[in-house]
Parts: sequence; C-alpha cells; structure tokens
Amino acid sequence: MQDFVFSSAGKKTRVNESTSHCVLGRPSVQALFAVALGALAGLWLVGGGSLDRVAGPGTAPDRAGIIVHEPAAGQFVQEPAQRSSFRPDLSSGLRISNQRNNLFVLRSFHDAIGQSWQATVRVSAGGDQVALGVVVDARGWILTKASQLPGDEDIYCELYNGREYPAQIVDKAVDNDLALLHIDADGLPVAQWRRRIPPRGSWVATTDASEMPRAVGVVSTGIVAVEQSTAVLGVNLTDTSQGAAVIHVLPGTGADLAGLRMGDTIFEVNGRSVTGLRSFRRAITGMHGGDTVALRVRRGDQELALKAILMDLSDELLDDTEMEVSGPVSARSTGFEQVFMHDTVLQPHECGGPLVDLDGQVVGLNIARAGRVTTYALPADVVLPLVDEMLQRARLVQQDSAAQSNSVR
Repeated sequence: MQDFVFSSAGKKTRVNESTSHCVLGRPSVQALFAVALGALAGLWLVGGGSLDRVAGPGTAPDRAGIIVHEPAAGQFVQEPAQRSSFRPDLSSGLRISNQRNNLFVLRSFHDAIGQSWQATVRVSAGGDQVALGVVVDARGWILTKASQLPGDEDIYCELYNGREYPAQIVDKAVDNDLALLHIDADGLPVAQWRRRIPPRGSWVATTDASEMPRAVGVVSTGIVAVEQSTAVLGVNLTDTSQGAAVIHVLPGTGADLAGLRMGDTIFEVNGRSVTGLRSFRRAITGMHGGDTVALRVRRGDQELALKAILMDLSDELLDDTEMEVSGPVSARSTGFEQVFMHDTVLQPHECGGPLVDLDGQVVGLNIARAGRVTTYALPADVVLPLVDEMLQRARLVQQDSAAQSNSVR
C-alpha cells in the first residue's frame, strides 16, 4: 500500500466583508497610467481556483490529518484543471515586457510608494537574501518573516543606503510567523502605517530597499482566516524492511531542495528511528511549515545526513505540473487568523517586507506566498500590537542586561 504523506487536511477561509470597504488615498498620475497600461497590454496574470481544499475521489484524511490515497485512484488529489499552452516562468527574476512587473510599470509606481522604501530592509544569510523586513523603530529594530530565517547561520540586514549590519533575533511571534531583529544602528527611517486595508481591486506595491518597488499587485479580498494545515516533506513513501522508501519527490518542496531522491530510504528523523510510514508520520507530527527536520537516509551503500524544510502546501499544489507553474511558495503559508490576499507575484525570499498603498502608507506586511498569484499580508491592525509587545519585552531584557553589567563592575 502506498501513502501520499505530503497531503494535508482541508483548509477553509472566511471573508469578513465589513472590513474590506475603506477609503484609499488619491493615486499618483504615474500609478493611474500604469493601470491604463496594464489594461491595454493585458500585463497581469490571471489565476483561478478556490481557497477551499478539495480531496479528490478515493481520498480520506487519517487522524494525523494526512490524506491516504489508494494506488487504484490514480490521482494525487483531484482531476487536473485545463491548462493553457502558455505558462510564464514565474521563477525568473527578469522583468520582461509581457509581465506586470516589467521595469516600465514599476517605474510608474515610483512616486506612489513615497519614502516607504527607505524603511525596507533586505535580510540575508549565507550570502543570499532570505527575506525582506521593515524598520519598526529608529533604534535598529526590524520586523521580518520568522520561518525564512535559518537557525544555523549569521543574519545580516542591508539598509536603503547600502550599509549592512549583523542582526540578532530578539523575539518571535510564532502564531503570525514574525521575528523581531536588532542591529546596532540609530536614526533609521521608520515605516508609516495605515490601519485600514485598501478595498478589493486596489493597487498595492511591495517595496524593496531601493527607490523602485519590487512588485505590484491588486488586493483580492478583505480579511480572511487561513487554517493551519499539516506540515509535509514533499515525498511519496512506501514501507520497506529498512524504513520508509522514497518513490516520488515533488519538485520545489523541502525534500527536493534537500536532495532526496527516488530510491532513498529514510530511517531516522530528528534522532527518532523510522521503520515505515507510520513512524515517519509520528516523527513529524506537531511540526509546522518552515520547521527543519534532520534526516538520516540510505542511498545504496551510503548513509547520508540531510536537512529538509517542511512545507504546508495546499492540495492543488500536490502535483508536479502545478508546482512548476506556481513557482516557489513559502514553506509557512497557513495558520493565520487574519490576513488579506493580493495577487502580487513574489518569491519566498521577498516576503517579510512592507506592502504599501498608492499614498505610500504601509497597509500590511507580506507574510507568505501561497500560490501562483496568491500572496497573504498581515494587516497593520495585527502587526502593530505585536510589535509593541515584542519591543516592550526586548527593552526589558536590555535593561536587565545593563543592570547586571553595571553590578559586575
């Protein structure tokens, strides 16, 4: 019997219509020109599909929230959707002319974003950008997406002026996947927030630590809740006498990025012995998307030690073609009580930073890319109280440390 252990339990959303109607400031002439340009050239990407998770025929969730699929059913989750013959390469960093985020359109939003880009930070580790961040206090306090931060590498923050500082993780708000960083700098430009989300259909921009926005998009919903789904590795396993054997690796998942291959046998997860499918499930139960697992794997005569990041994928992404079309998605993209959706195409390492309206006010923090044209943002009403709490705790710790240091002297 085969068991597709990378599926997860259903996810529902609810829309609060009363919070989705508000007043947006007057857009700039350049931004309005961008809207007209997009309408004429058909630059934006069109995405479809329901937010609800659908388990296809022959599937049934077990107690661990993992959908068990009998081999005879022949499908991962559901019947494949009709696909057009043209699919743009969403993983490309090029700003080509037939995509919404081409250079000409982004330039049109230059004035609209105001000075918000100066409060945007590039967060890196191991020489690569892992996230964006936003300055929340002039004395070196920066907020970003927690699950994008590696636990075993030094973290650096690059400011709008090109200066780079080593950063420390001071606090986390796990429920909303936020991390508070601190750098040894003062007098930083601080983001200006607006506690109202733009109405559906409004343009928004994702800022970068440069005068040009990173990407633009359109608000899709009011406030929605995204239920927590089961974290998955991204493999199809079967029982063997030596452990859980890999018979398929889903492209773009943590298993794929970690280097797992068809024919590998997983015999240990986080120090716990794996004798088959059930013990593998038990080993990752309670973990979340973005968590790292340590794997011991047999490959022929070799024993390998690998580290993989779990992901909470939606059912529609449990398909090789859909993952290829969607491009990279955030490892942690569920379990948020209040977010709003927009269709900006971002890479996972571009999450964690500000989302601004056409007045240059920060209306949210991009917290996850969940699909081809689905990005979640935490609204200011959620972010700001959490920032206040984390800053208070951090300052108390600093005061205690200073008092202890003075007493030693």
